[in-house]
Amino acid sequence: MLKKRVFKSLKNLIIIFGITFVLLEIVLAIYIRAAEIKIELPTYTFQNTHNFWYDLDENFGTLHLPNDVYRQKKYCFDVVYETNSQGFRDEEREFNSSTHRVVALGDSFTEGIGVNMADRLTNLLESNTKTPHLNFGLAGNFGPTQYWMLYKTHAIKYTHDAVLVSILPSNDFIDDDYEIALKVGGDRYRPFLKGNYPDYEVVYHTQNIEDSRARPRNPHFIHKLLKNFTHSYNMYYYLRSRKKISEIPKGQLLEASKVPSYFNFSPAQFDRLHYTIKVIKELAGNRPVMVYSIPIEKEIKAYRKHKKNPLGKQLKAVCDSLNVEYLDLLPKTNDFTEDEYKALFLPCDGHWSEAGNDFAKQEITSFFSYYQQ
Repeated sequence: MLKKRVFKSLKNLIIIFGITFVLLEIVLAIYIRAAEIKIELPTYTFQNTHNFWYDLDENFGTLHLPNDVYRQKKYCFDVVYETNSQGFRDEEREFNSSTHRVVALGDSFTEGIGVNMADRLTNLLESNTKTPHLNFGLAGNFGPTQYWMLYKTHAIKYTHDAVLVSILPSNDFIDDDYEIALKVGGDRYRPFLKGNYPDYEVVYHTQNIEDSRARPRNPHFIHKLLKNFTHSYNMYYYLRSRKKISEIPKGQLLEASKVPSYFNFSPAQFDRLHYTIKVIKELAGNRPVMVYSIPIEKEIKAYRKHKKNPLGKQLKAVCDSLNVEYLDLLPKTNDFTEDEYKALFLPCDGHWSEAGNDFAKQEITSFFSYYQQ
């Protein structure tokens, strides 16, 4: 009798737990979408059982696993990313080609996070111009120093006749700042410029790439299962990361007024950007280098309020001195309605939407001389 009672109690407990868990999953599924919480959702597959990027390259650090498939799902998109044999989200490219080709350098906006390959900027440019655009954009705190190092050590090996470089002020200044990055990601293997313009040396946070926390590893099966099949587990990690951030001493966090952006950057931060454009141009030789800067939604909103654009003015002067064409996308949004400029970005993520990629394509093809030939 005792065994039967224990078994019945255990059975009831399991049933109660199961019902509670199912109800929790339903509530979270609704809440995450209603509250627009920017976390990854379960895919109910094992397509993202590992990280999307790692520190893999000895020169520029961040890279994807070669020939990999990763699925990212949030409340406003569900996209599968596929990489080529070199670890980039692009089709397989030959090193040598007799056709005109453009090398595209940048971060996650260039890579096209949140949209299918056919809908991202470089693919739209390729379809529109019939000129292959080799996409070397990378997510993972990837800044201009890494653009230069990637171009110098890898992308330049591909025959091409132009270079397209994107600048994202909202995080490029931070991604390239050794001291700021040291506070929040000092255990990563990433290159930085240390010194004063133009006498820099390239340094890394960790001495060896093997010491980086962002190295490939095989997560436990339970982690894979819960991450890919439950909202609860993803919400738990989201709340835990928020708690960790709240526990960081205030002295280690940048005040909101000091966060670099289109409107707020130091001379040292701008000098590093200047230098990376300069050395990319030197490496490119006679090839045209085209630079464009991308505003995020809150920068567009701020620009409408105060109409100041210090970065655009300074960056144009630098590019003019280097014989580099520069397109500032911020003023190009001035005639948009609020709904129109908000539609340029994914609400659950902040990257360009399909509309944002198309907007950039139109502005780039109508502005740069290379596309007028």
